[in-house]
Amino acid sequence: MGLLVFVRNLLLALCLFLVLGFLYYSAWKLHLLQWEDSNSVVLSFDSAGHTLGSEYDRLGFLLKLDSKLFSKPAPMFLDDSFRKWARIREFVPPFGIKGQDNLIKAILSVTKEYRLTPALDSLSCRRCIIVGNGGVLANKSLGSRIDDYDIVVREPRL
Repeated sequence: MGLLVFVRNLLLALCLFLVLGFLYYSAWKLHLLQWEDSNSVVLSFDSAGHTLGSEYDRLGFLLKLDSKLFSKPAPMFLDDSFRKWARIREFVPPFGIKGQDNLIKAILSVTKEYRLTPALDSLSCRRCIIVGNGGVLANKSLGSRIDDYDIVVREPRL
């Protein structure tokens, strides 16, 4: 009987040692992961709210847009020439228009204006924003920031 108690206590101590060892090892491995840069710089803002020495403002918007980053694989909005877009004809929605010819024709037939204005069409880079009414932007004073975009699309279901 004394041997069984000794073996039980030995196994209990071994299990406790393994659990504590696992927890210590896991904490050490998590400590090695850096969730954020420990050398992060405290950013300073000027009176206009722009970050000094950064390309982003205090809300995270890009201050200067590099237009070389964007290519023009297809026109921005649908028009009558949608059948010629070889790059997007072979993909199903949302990545292309495969199988959507009749639907696109029906939409274009009831839409009065689906082309950009000449002033917007002449721009080499057009900045767009899609704004929903889910309440995320409510009371954030972003109206003037949204108005800075060339094209504002309002999506009531977002």
